[in-house]
Amino acid sequence: MESIANPDEKPTTCSVELAGFQGLQPAPSPGATSPAFDLILRVTNGHTFTLRHGGGDVVVSYAGVPLAHGRTPSFELGDKDVVALPVKATGAGAVGIPGDLLLLMTDERRWGVAQLQVEFTVAWNTFACDVELDGNPRVSECYKPTYVN
Repeated sequence: MESIANPDEKPTTCSVELAGFQGLQPAPSPGATSPAFDLILRVTNGHTFTLRHGGGDVVVSYAGVPLAHGRTPSFELGDKDVVALPVKATGAGAVGIPGDLLLLMTDERRWGVAQLQVEFTVAWNTFACDVELDGNPRVSECYKPTYVN
C-alpha cells in the first residue's frame, strides 16, 4: 500500500535465483549425497530508512517436504538499496530423496513444472519463492505467504 504522507515509501521485496544444486538422486543409491542448493537471495529495501537483518533461517522444500536448510547472512541495507546474498542450503544428515518424492520430482521435471519452494525471513517479514527446477538459472520473485491455522 502506498503511503499518502510518504509516497516514496515502498515495501521490502525479495527474489531468489537457483544458481546450482546437487544430491537429487534416490536415497539408497550408491554415491548418494545430501541435497544441496546454491541460492542467490536479492533483497530490495523500498523503505526510506536503513534495513538491518541479523541473519535467519532458509528452508528449501519440494511438494511440502523440507529438503535442505541454510541461513541468510546478516546485512545492513541503506534506504532504496539492493543486496545480493549467497545462501548455501544443505540437507545435513539426509542422503538422497525419498522414493515417492523422487518419482514425483522426476515426472514434474519431465513435464517442465517442477518447483522448489524457498522460505525465509528478512526484516520481520516471511517470504516464499517458487523456484523452477529445470537447471536454468532464473530469478523468481517472492511473495508473503498466507498461513491458515
